Amino acid sequence: MVKEDIREKQSLELFKKWLEKHPYISYNKNDNIDDLLLSFLRVRNFSMDKAYESFEFTVKFIKSHPEYYENVTKDDFDFMRQPSTPVILMKNRDKEGRAIYIYKAKDFDYSERFVRGTYLVPHLTIYEKETQINGFIAIFDFRDLNFKKFSKIPIHTIHDFFKFSKYCALKPKQINLIGMPSFMKPIYEVGKSFTTAKILDRVNLLGSVDELAKVMDVSILPKEYGGSSNELMEYEAFEAGVEFANLFNKFNVNFRQIQEFEGVGSFRKLEID
Repeated sequence: MVKEDIREKQSLELFKKWLEKHPYISYNKNDNIDDLLLSFLRVRNFSMDKAYESFEFTVKFIKSHPEYYENVTKDDFDFMRQPSTPVILMKNRDKEGRAIYIYKAKDFDYSERFVRGTYLVPHLTIYEKETQINGFIAIFDFRDLNFKKFSKIPIHTIHDFFKFSKYCALKPKQINLIGMPSFMKPIYEVGKSFTTAKILDRVNLLGSVDELAKVMDVSILPKEYGGSSNELMEYEAFEAGVEFANLFNKFNVNFRQIQEFEGVGSFRKLEID
């Protein structure tokens, strides 16, 4: 058994022991959850405490936001494939194996559908080991976004997004913000307090689409972003992502027991034999 396999096996054993003692998250021990737990371990580079914290937050978030995650169908896939959709996922990766997400805020008109797509996209690709290890590049296109549209977004939605970005099992390797309007700058400054210096170093504030070519390979992007590819995620990959995301349904969360653990981090209270 190679060294990597040994580390994965030992880490999985620790993860399951931690789950067995968890005060408000439970699951049927006959269910195979190895792949799901490994995704958290790989994204967090096998740091157990960070994997526990990410898992705990993600399960709570998903279970408390069924409007984003339940009953995923082909309609969600079709929404992401529309030419003017605000949320799209490229089929091809860059040379470093990173997935590419594009959030076209300039095209959006706030709706639950838009928010649902925003949260679904990462979960539909994290099933791939390549994404877990190499991470992803996110492009946020704010061009032509006006205050009238932006003001429709509830404050709690913005707050949730910042928390989700920090704690969820994601590995952003580069975040490119194109044409951020001045009215968003204060919110961006607040958002910085929710993330780490390491992530902030990966954020590029770009004044125009042309500047994308200075920070990444744009050849695999649509023509609108300086590339020549219109290949978006295929349905087979979408289905595999849905199947993987549905593994979260195997977990039960007792929300009545959460409050006494909130703010401290329950993973630190659990002893591992």
